Amino acid sequence: MRARPRAAASALFAQTTCLVVSYRRAMRISRRQEPGPTPLASRAFRRLWLASVLSSAGDAASWVAMAALVLSSAHGSLPLLTVLYTAPVAVGGMAAGWALDRFDRRRLLAADAAVRGVVFAGIPVAAAAGSLGSTQVYATAAVYGLLKMISLAGFPALIPQLVGADQQTAANALESAGFGVAIVAGPALAGIALGLGLPPAAVIAGDAATYLVFAAALAVTPLAPQAAEAQAGPWQAPGAAIGEVVRLVIRHPVIRDTTVMFASFNIGEGALLVVLSHQARRAGFGPGGYGWLIAAMAAGELAAALVLVRVRWPAPLVVSVLAAQLAAAAVTTGLLSSARAVTVASLVLLGCCTAPMTAWAQTLRMQAAPSRMHGRLFALLRTAMQATPPVGALMAGITLRAGTGAAVASIVAAMAVPALLLAPDLLRPRRAEPGRLRPHKAGGERRPLPEENA
Repeated sequence: MRARPRAAASALFAQTTCLVVSYRRAMRISRRQEPGPTPLASRAFRRLWLASVLSSAGDAASWVAMAALVLSSAHGSLPLLTVLYTAPVAVGGMAAGWALDRFDRRRLLAADAAVRGVVFAGIPVAAAAGSLGSTQVYATAAVYGLLKMISLAGFPALIPQLVGADQQTAANALESAGFGVAIVAGPALAGIALGLGLPPAAVIAGDAATYLVFAAALAVTPLAPQAAEAQAGPWQAPGAAIGEVVRLVIRHPVIRDTTVMFASFNIGEGALLVVLSHQARRAGFGPGGYGWLIAAMAAGELAAALVLVRVRWPAPLVVSVLAAQLAAAAVTTGLLSSARAVTVASLVLLGCCTAPMTAWAQTLRMQAAPSRMHGRLFALLRTAMQATPPVGALMAGITLRAGTGAAVASIVAAMAVPALLLAPDLLRPRRAEPGRLRPHKAGGERRPLPEENA
């Protein structure tokens, strides 16, 4: 009976050593490599990425403005607005994934941006006419929630049409970091605008303009042809189409294990968002401290994304994801300290781990799933991920009663334990399954399956 703990400890030590050696080897090789062209060198990717980040920042800003409109109304309800803004994602997300795989993705994204731009523009128009009521704000929030997943899953699904296979990791890193920066910058800009006396309707008008900019960018940007398999085959009802992807997620070890790891990690991040408000007061950052701590994490994400843009990562992606998730859990322990420098450094390092971790996992999923499933796959995974942070917020509310140490320990456990438990399965060598679809590079060169990289 005593041999089992020793064997488990030896296995854990071997896995950790493997991760460290792989990282060291990656850094040695990357120093010898000349940096190649980045995704930002592509005019198509650069244009759509910037327009997407601008639109995401507008969304984050308009949420602040809509909340201000509801709170200023005698009969407004912020909880109702929140439900209408978020709950329809569960329904719209599945339909969005089916549509992204059934129709031309660029045209669908452009149509979505144009429709939402018109819907959001209705608020400043009604405000100017003096007829704006809470009902219109609620309806606008519901439309946003229903259509949100089209852009949230659609842009990642477009990446293989925008850049080559060797640039997908960098493109995924930019997509993730850009979204992270947007959700920090948007509320900050809205707060500044409202503080200067601009009406909330003016902020929402700005968001409507960003939608139309995104739609125009999509309309004028040529893309590589969408894979023929993406729209091939007999018509499938949305339920059957989603069922096909669910079976892929369950059966494919890389997709299944990384999904479980990220769902649990997001529980930790949801708890972190609550704990940071407590940490800001504990470390004496002042009234704006919470915002500064969120910005520190976003700065780390952006810095790591820029590194991935310039460095062609040579280490196996499965190993890299595991190492990054364990490193993220390790640096989070810095929040046990109330020192300002330690707190900020921990959050910057956390961002440096989460951005590449997300990019690598997304690249693995792109390689593992055929192109015809990308829309449904990203919609399904991102819809599921939207559900886990509230669980973390609830966990933080419970654990904070026992003190900061207990709350931080629960966050670290949510981030690290699934990675440790699933590492043996992810690192197990596998042979390709007969008849299985394989992604290919241009020119017919075979690209290894993700689990072969392990």
